[in-house]
Amino acid sequence: MKARGKIKDKKGAILNAALTLITKYGLHGVSMKMIAEEANVAAGTIYIHFKNKEEMLSSLYLNITNEINLMVGRHYKANVSFKDNFILIWSEILKEYIKDQRVPDFISQFAFSAEDASADSTQLLAPIYELFEKAQKENVIKNMPMPGLVALAHGPITALVRMARSSKFEISSIDVENYAEACWDAIRSNQ
Repeated sequence: MKARGKIKDKKGAILNAALTLITKYGLHGVSMKMIAEEANVAAGTIYIHFKNKEEMLSSLYLNITNEINLMVGRHYKANVSFKDNFILIWSEILKEYIKDQRVPDFISQFAFSAEDASADSTQLLAPIYELFEKAQKENVIKNMPMPGLVALAHGPITALVRMARSSKFEISSIDVENYAEACWDAIRSNQ
């Protein structure tokens, strides 16, 4: 994912360093000093780009969110079934998370952090929410609260990446389409 910027760009280096450290030490276990050291910049440089840690984390979250949402938009095809779109988009999100395994960890930590919930966490997967709402109106997927549907569809992606990282299985052995089909089965309407 490109949201962290080019390493030559100091702001991008700061965001990239934050992402790496947060994955390693947790959202609240990382200090600005640690981020500065990882980014190879002076601590004061961070404050040129961000007012405080919360603003930096919000910026990182929004950058990642925008990338994911743009990817969803690129892969959505109006002329194919909702199921086919779901399989394709789900598969692409998993592939992106496998490429940069820091991303799902950061998203989970940030989106569910009570302290950081003030950032617009509804931004993440906004296009998915729209597609799901349309599919519910057409009775293609289950009529249940949207956060539950998103959890059924998105949660397994992050779980697969974590399991692969902890050596439960090789990432190369993940049959992406098979897992996407299983998630589809969890949300599709039985009618």
